[in-house]
Amino acid sequence: MMKLINRSKQSPIGRRACDVALAAHHAKYGDYGRQKHQTNYTVEVDGMKVTVEVVNRATSYVATAMIGVRKLRNLPAQAH
Repeated sequence: MMKLINRSKQSPIGRRACDVALAAHHAKYGDYGRQKHQTNYTVEVDGMKVTVEVVNRATSYVATAMIGVRKLRNLPAQAH
């Protein structure tokens, strides 16, 4: 079973957008998505469009909402 990791815990809109994107990504790829593959989703939450990046890792899908400024060390798409 793949873990669904939401990296947008601070923003309520980002959290909900990531939850929707993770559910869509898991429905599309199941538990066997290609590793280190990145997919972008545009989700509408409360009338606001939010871009969410989902990265496939070995045992998890990691979602990051593209809202505001992010620190360089916290940029998405750095699959380990």
